[in-house]
Amino acid sequence: MNRKDFLKQIGFSGAAIFATYCTGGLAACSSSANNQNSVVSTPDGAVVTPVKNGTDFTLDLGAAENVALTKQGGFLVRNGVVIAFTTQGTYAAVTQICSHEGRAQVIYQSSQNNFYCSAHGALFDTKGIGLNKDGKNGLKVYNTTLTNNLLRIYS
Repeated sequence: MNRKDFLKQIGFSGAAIFATYCTGGLAACSSSANNQNSVVSTPDGAVVTPVKNGTDFTLDLGAAENVALTKQGGFLVRNGVVIAFTTQGTYAAVTQICSHEGRAQVIYQSSQNNFYCSAHGALFDTKGIGLNKDGKNGLKVYNTTLTNNLLRIYS
């Protein structure tokens, strides 16, 4: 019998089981038991490797959901990161969270080759440096590495 079945048998409801899992009440779910090196594939085509205090995932540019990154000027958002194939032919990745007011509204503008927050107009260059008053605090920038058809985004 597994833990879930045991908890159900002694009268725990689905919500109570979920609460127990979330609060770390089961040893197998505690942080010491988690495998920090496990790789997870997400439905959007990203392969995510959990990293403590960081970001590390890979996009398969051959996957249909990532086709935007095969054309200069294209961009997409995955795991809270805006990834762009810039008009200069390089990849740039920044946080989707704007430093101006903390809204997740940063996008890439291919016509200007910059990142833009649609909330209040904060502008950032492809290195995350602020270009106007609202963007003065800059954006967190992620490294990118292209190997064959796999684009790795990491901190």
